[in-house]
Amino acid sequence: MFYTEEFINHLKINHYSYSTLKAYRKDLSHFEAHLTCNNIEDVINISKPVVLDYLKTLNGKAYPTKAYCNQITRIIKYFRYLEEEGIIFLSPLRDYSMPKHQTKNYPVIGKVEMEKILMDTKTVEPLCIKGKAIIELAYSSALRPREVYELKIPDIDFKQGLLFIEQSKNKKDRVVPVGMKALAWIKKYLKEVRPRYIKDKNHSYVFINHKTGERLTVWGVRWAIQETLRRSGNKPIKPYSLRVTSATDLLLNGMNIVYIGKLLGHSSIKTTRGYLRIDLKNLKQEINAKHPRMRIEEYLKQGVQP
Repeated sequence: MFYTEEFINHLKINHYSYSTLKAYRKDLSHFEAHLTCNNIEDVINISKPVVLDYLKTLNGKAYPTKAYCNQITRIIKYFRYLEEEGIIFLSPLRDYSMPKHQTKNYPVIGKVEMEKILMDTKTVEPLCIKGKAIIELAYSSALRPREVYELKIPDIDFKQGLLFIEQSKNKKDRVVPVGMKALAWIKKYLKEVRPRYIKDKNHSYVFINHKTGERLTVWGVRWAIQETLRRSGNKPIKPYSLRVTSATDLLLNGMNIVYIGKLLGHSSIKTTRGYLRIDLKNLKQEINAKHPRMRIEEYLKQGVQP
């Protein structure tokens, strides 16, 4: 017996999302099939070599992928549950060292390019108004694509200039500021575009699919951004790059990394550091402008007592 359903129910009680439960069920079903092929019918007979052999079949690439590491994490949690429930004495992966996967590198949008996107985007067509509103919003508040398409009208405080981000990554709520330009474009979209396409749908999501009237998906966000830029003669960008660019620009303009982390919704400064991309040229300029030693040297050159 593998106790898969008992484990899934345990995750449900702990408020795991439907998509996450689906991923766990899929991975564990595949794992069970592997065990059955090896004549193992009960969890108490699963040894560490058997599990390690199974893990070798998952990746098949030169470097560990994020999907591969997620699969391992799910199996580790499964065995941890069995151990905590007393179904097995010791998890076969208790001392297993997780491989490190290469994180996606979302490039920072250059200053000139970002200014061109913000200033020269054409907004004659309804799609472009939606795309412009999404770009301004994501860049203003450093939002994840998911936080854009899950945003609801009641989550926006137009008077205070605040957004309520509900149950984002790791089930955390947060409140973030949003700029007046972004709010102005959201108002324009809500007034001029959304009513034409909402049809008879009864929901309060801000950004909707212009064909179905339903909430946008991550692909819908990407399409709106890239098609809007294409029609304005700009290069396509990745939606997540707006978040990374916003965080990096804030750092370069002097914002404390702790506040940037709060804006991004990070629990750890280490995570925030991974978002910030500063090229060597900008780094050298910042050091020359702000490092105490450089400033003393400049005073001395001018014959001024520091």
